[in-house]
Amino acid sequence: MGSQEYYADVKAQESIQLNKKILMYIQDGTSLGFGCGAGILQLEGLRGFGFFAASYLAVIGIFVGWFCKFKPAKYYQSPIQEILVDSLFRELAGFVMAWTFVHALVG
Repeated sequence: MGSQEYYADVKAQESIQLNKKILMYIQDGTSLGFGCGAGILQLEGLRGFGFFAASYLAVIGIFVGWFCKFKPAKYYQSPIQEILVDSLFRELAGFVMAWTFVHALVG
């Protein structure tokens, strides 16, 4: 293994933390935005949660494609855990908050 290959595998902790912060910023904004969209559309019950699941996965797909160039392991230590699982309930809470607030305002 050459020196370039060795250093290509090294992941700086500062870079990983910055990547997590960027992902959290994107997910927070889109979760609130899609929650407002669900409220405006007057979605109720499972349709609203289905809308959350679809939007959450779409945002993750776009993030992995655009920012990670379909190689999330290059930018995260544990990509599935850090991208999908860690922020799921945080984003769900923001979505439900925006969804119910806008649903009550519009309805």
